[in-house]
Amino acid sequence: MMINDIFISTTMVEAEHRNDFWRAAAGPIFEPSPLPDERKTPLEGILRARPLGSMVVGSTTFNAQRFSRDRRNIVQSGLDYYFVQIAVAGAMKGEFNGVSVNVEVGDILIADLAQTLTTETKAGCRASTLFPREHLEKAVGFRNLHGIVLKAGCPMTKLIATYLGGLFALSTSFSCTQAEAVEEAVVILLAAALKGETLEKAEEFSPLTLVLRQRVMAFIKQNIHLPEMSQELIQRRFNVSRTHLYRAFAADGGVTKVLRDMRLDAAFVELTRRNRPSRSITQIAASLGFSNGNQFLRGFRARFGVTPSEARAELFIAQPPARPNSDLFTYFSDVRNQATKI
Repeated sequence: MMINDIFISTTMVEAEHRNDFWRAAAGPIFEPSPLPDERKTPLEGILRARPLGSMVVGSTTFNAQRFSRDRRNIVQSGLDYYFVQIAVAGAMKGEFNGVSVNVEVGDILIADLAQTLTTETKAGCRASTLFPREHLEKAVGFRNLHGIVLKAGCPMTKLIATYLGGLFALSTSFSCTQAEAVEEAVVILLAAALKGETLEKAEEFSPLTLVLRQRVMAFIKQNIHLPEMSQELIQRRFNVSRTHLYRAFAADGGVTKVLRDMRLDAAFVELTRRNRPSRSITQIAASLGFSNGNQFLRGFRARFGVTPSEARAELFIAQPPARPNSDLFTYFSDVRNQATKI
């Protein structure tokens, strides 16, 4: 079976439209912009992608650019995935949620799309793989992998780069069973590489604690608008102690902070999503458990850098669906089709 790849290039549109076109193409994952000293230089880029089971594999080629992913972009995209990049050409330096990172040619970078980042990249090329968070967490446990760099000289790095690079070089697709096996192999290789010194000091979670964390997160997402949602309700629902629950979410500041942040995220989505009946900001805040308007305002501004009113007034990128192997391809197809209309 032949593969239906996505191909997007800024050469598809006239020079004056290329910045906006490239921002639209990359928008669900990163927000590209010119480097500070090259603001007059148009953004240039080529994106190739294809689905592989629940993963997306592909490549990007670009001129020197800055790429960022802030809290607004994270919430708008809804992508709860890991992004693994092989630096085929072009070095990069950046800040990954407070941690400085440098990537040289041949290195492999792991980015958590649920965390913020800002990078400055020289003209180059990346081979990339996008896959669901839970698949890697199942293999390595709950650890902060954001900004981890596997250096080019390590044997495991070379093996992973060869394996991932080979996936995109294939001209035929896999069956569902084969795709699952390929994804499992990717996870096994990454998990083996991540068992090194970089993560030795990371907090270990028992399998039961990891399962509890995942179930609690799913419960909160499904019931985010319940007025009675609280730490006490979660303790009763899962029959766990306060101490055990806190331990599962200690890295995030506790489950109460997680719940508050997820409520703020839900408010942001409602305020900025198009084609939805409009409720007042006060109604939205109250429906998400914020009885104090000033508390909601302060929390919202601290998380997103704008007030709720400013968020509602601004024009944000339309939210793409959160399944990279299907709906993200529909989004990319729509972007590609826009090129014929510009």
